[in-house]
Amino acid sequence: YIVNHGASQETVRRVFAAMESFFTLPASEKSKVRMNEHQSGWQAPNVAIHGDSFDKVVKPQATEAFKFGPELGPTDPDYRGTKRFRGHNQWPEALSDADKQAFLHYHAEFNELAKRLLAPVAVALGQSPDFFDAAFRKADSVMRSAYYPVVMPEENQFGLPGHTDLSFLTLIPPATAPGLQILTSKGTWIEQPLVEGGILVNTGDTLRTWSNDQFIATPHRVLASTQEERYSAIFFLYPSLDAVISCVPSCFGEDLPKKYADQTFADFYARYASRNFGYAEKKA
Repeated sequence: YIVNHGASQETVRRVFAAMESFFTLPASEKSKVRMNEHQSGWQAPNVAIHGDSFDKVVKPQATEAFKFGPELGPTDPDYRGTKRFRGHNQWPEALSDADKQAFLHYHAEFNELAKRLLAPVAVALGQSPDFFDAAFRKADSVMRSAYYPVVMPEENQFGLPGHTDLSFLTLIPPATAPGLQILTSKGTWIEQPLVEGGILVNTGDTLRTWSNDQFIATPHRVLASTQEERYSAIFFLYPSLDAVISCVPSCFGEDLPKKYADQTFADFYARYASRNFGYAEKKA
């Protein structure tokens, strides 16, 4: 967790209000911005089975989600171009401009907050504080708004099954209801601890790979609830799509060989999407 982080509670309040506005839109409106191969748009309920999950998953998630990345201006060279995952946001016409701006403001504020954590991560790995800065100068970070409806879950059905995030870091302010569980190193699932004023920070697969497993990726899941609906505003800190994930120099040596080949984040992202988001992989 991070506390004394300076994140605006008004920014968080507004994005939760915007999420409620989005998810209460008719399905006919949300389906106009259905999730595409760029991982932008609405994930309908009962379509996603997380391929990387370490829970036994046989039933699709009842969860809905809405994802978007940086909003690019018309002068950006990637504006509505063909580069996968960049500049392809989709916004429902029925969503008010105020709600859209609440989403974008949240993304911008949490992107800057998350980037402030790059220095302590770099120093923890024995590098200079600015070690990761260049890779995140044009961060292709993503927000995932999630709605977990009240359900009567069947066997092996979760709100979100056990998994690790693709991200470098994930920032999650308190959700509207409990349900998040974290897997400890002893193999025990525990309820998300409550820290007054704290924002949960998960380490993800990108940091794990970059650090040659010196940082683990936080295993977590969300239980399906039979009693109360749940909204969660998840921010994924991603590097630039062009950034090369190359083992940090202090994280390998004679007694610690490199486990992963150098790769761009775009390639890393594409493989993750192929394994976990097959419903959105085909171009419309």
